Amino acid sequence: MAFNSEKKERRDPADLDLSDGTVTRLAQQKKDLDRVSVFIDEAFAFGLAIDLVIEAGLHKGQALSAEEQRALLVRQEVFAAKASALAGLANRARTTKEIHDSLSRKGFAEVIVEDTVADLERLGLVDDAAYARAFVRGRFSGRGYGPSRLRQDLMRKGVAREAIDQALDELTEAEDMGEAARDQAARKWRTLSSEDDLRKRKKKTMDYLVRRGFGFESARAAVDAVSAEDEEESWD
Repeated sequence: MAFNSEKKERRDPADLDLSDGTVTRLAQQKKDLDRVSVFIDEAFAFGLAIDLVIEAGLHKGQALSAEEQRALLVRQEVFAAKASALAGLANRARTTKEIHDSLSRKGFAEVIVEDTVADLERLGLVDDAAYARAFVRGRFSGRGYGPSRLRQDLMRKGVAREAIDQALDELTEAEDMGEAARDQAARKWRTLSSEDDLRKRKKKTMDYLVRRGFGFESARAAVDAVSAEDEEESWD
């Protein structure tokens, strides 16, 4: 799911000029069947999620003070923020920072953004530590990324250092980083078979491994290993 980077503006209920009145009509919206248009004293006042209308027990003839209307609109913002976050999570797992930034770009007030993220964490729907573990495992197995690259990517996603360290510790305990570096080096080495200059071929392979997140020593050992194997095969 792509997120628009341009921040949108939303109406802050605290800034609205509201007056006491009576609900004279509730009408399901044609363009969005999950929303209801609320009319106060025969004039359209605002739209609410149908679930919120039911939850609040809103009905025709009900008197609503300005403060009661404002409270409903705050609840609507909370409802909308959570619905937006859940829609993003339905597409893929996200970090708390990704959800926070997405809701902020959509114009939700900071207090609502923070409360929404906290609520999702409480429900176990957002867990940066679990995200980090799944991320490093998936990127290591699927793309062959090394620890440094994985750390940088998780930091950009706003994951706390402690969670990153724990995820990488578990990965390096379970996997042989030297073997992984050699596998990546062998793949790159084969693609550079047309390079006649051995030093250039080694440097290009080294640079490739470092970009993928393997440490200098691991990368150098891997390049030395694949180049030695290549030399042995050439003598056979």
